[in-house]
Amino acid sequence: MSLDIFPLAYESFGVRSMATFLETKDLKVIIDPGVSLAPRRFNLPPHPIEVKREEACWKRVKEYLQRSEYVFITHYHYDHYNPLGVDLLRGKELWIKDYENKINKSQRKRSSDLIKRLGDNSNINVADGREFDIGGTQISFSNPVFHGANDRLGYVVEVFISYKKESFLFTSDVEGPSLEDQITFILEKSPKTIFIDGPMTYMLGFRYSAKSLEDSIENLKRIIDETDVKKMIMDHHLLRDINYKEKIADLYEYSEEKGVQILSAAEYIGRENDLLEARRRELWHSQE
Repeated sequence: MSLDIFPLAYESFGVRSMATFLETKDLKVIIDPGVSLAPRRFNLPPHPIEVKREEACWKRVKEYLQRSEYVFITHYHYDHYNPLGVDLLRGKELWIKDYENKINKSQRKRSSDLIKRLGDNSNINVADGREFDIGGTQISFSNPVFHGANDRLGYVVEVFISYKKESFLFTSDVEGPSLEDQITFILEKSPKTIFIDGPMTYMLGFRYSAKSLEDSIENLKRIIDETDVKKMIMDHHLLRDINYKEKIADLYEYSEEKGVQILSAAEYIGRENDLLEARRRELWHSQE
């Protein structure tokens, strides 16, 4: 058996999420089993099509939660775990972002609520900086890194899983990655497949600077040059921008020269992108 990767819900599927299921001979795990929608975009609420898509994606995540023995939660934003789905986490072995250290006030409150609701009998492990083996499968977690270009939104942990000659790395919400700390773990582990939260270009000039975009592109080129990566799955914040490919055109050209594929999560499984949030204004106007 190989290392099989199943993206379950992402922006390229029409929701806010990075929910991903992985399976090896030794392990069945879901990473970040949450799904949400932007409460406002273009000063508009979610369109009914988005609501239906969220329901469909959450149904799929729940199905894979039932199959999973392990659950990894990289941080406590609700697109990465669902507070209404806590009951589905009971009976799983949980590895979660440290809820006492390197955590901001909002995520500390959310993590405390999660732990209280899970109860004392739950198998909860702090993930930060830890590693362990399950049979022939190796799992490693990074030390905490910024959620974005600073600590305003707190910290996340990155996840590395390897089995035989295959390897996978999940960056969580690095919004780039624009910082050296965010690529240290990636360069060290040198994965063949990496699922990356790409640059937050839809906020360019507001909450995301041109310098952060420039640094992100340079760091992504370093990953291409200095690791064994063959496939870069870039999604999440990046695919909230309908014109995302134009914003990182230089990176696409560079990756093609180096023989590395850049794909969205939808493209990775052979589907077309369906950027519902980025098209929200169009969806509402089509009803007028």
